Amino acid sequence: MKKILFIFLILIVSDLFGENFSLNGEYMFQSESCLDEMIIEDQNVIIKYKQQLNFKEEKKLSYKITQLYGLPYIEFGVNLPKEIAEYDDYKNNFDSITTDNKLLFLACKRKNFITMFAFTLGFSFEKRPLTYTRFDEWGNLYKDCSSYLIEKNKAYPVENLRKLVVDTPWVEGVKGDGIGEGFTIEGKQFAKPLGPYLFIINGYISYEKPYLYKQNNRIKKIKVTGLKSGNSRILDVLDTPHPQTVDISFITQPEDIRVEIADVYKGTKYDDTCLHYCFAYDEEVIPYENSITE
Repeated sequence: MKKILFIFLILIVSDLFGENFSLNGEYMFQSESCLDEMIIEDQNVIIKYKQQLNFKEEKKLSYKITQLYGLPYIEFGVNLPKEIAEYDDYKNNFDSITTDNKLLFLACKRKNFITMFAFTLGFSFEKRPLTYTRFDEWGNLYKDCSSYLIEKNKAYPVENLRKLVVDTPWVEGVKGDGIGEGFTIEGKQFAKPLGPYLFIINGYISYEKPYLYKQNNRIKKIKVTGLKSGNSRILDVLDTPHPQTVDISFITQPEDIRVEIADVYKGTKYDDTCLHYCFAYDEEVIPYENSITE
């Protein structure tokens, strides 16, 4: 009996925290980049050029996976080629393009398919991740945000939750950890209930300032309430920057839902609570890593 219980607990923990699955596979780049795709193998990454640059041969780069302040990077032995930039920049501003040897990646598994959001220096942060995923075409409408942080030169409104761009989280704007602060996702206008999952990227995600992930609070628990039915639950959120889902299948009718901060993972420097991305989604995903350890 004890052995069976032990195995059962291992299965629960494994399911709760996700998997360190292989990243091997093909990842298409955005159409704006001069590069076409990367193919991750066990020891190397192969980078292929678009057809209009057919004079360029594919590159094979050795790599390793590292972490900076809890954010995961694919690190290469050399800097990425300038062709990673948008085509117009490559054509008109070649000398000003700066790249480095890292890709910040956020990955999750959907059934047998791996999705990766990858950001790097040299490709415009003002648009989308370097990798093409179609997630930037999705999202929800938000309203009744209780607060958001306004700094001297930047604001972090709830509309940021639709953006797949680094340095654009929603950040609550009250003193302390922001327990009880939240927003409403519009759902009553649809024929079906929202969900049955919330797709979440937790924390403050920054390519150039990765330390902001640990320095700020991340969400540990959220309270989700159907504003018509009154159905409400407090749900666990993993302390990982990788995409994850929480189950909201208890929302069984088309209605607006309220999402509120119920508990936080404490930041090492600030008490601002950050959420990078959040929308209702129809499929469970498993995050790539299970912690924010170095």
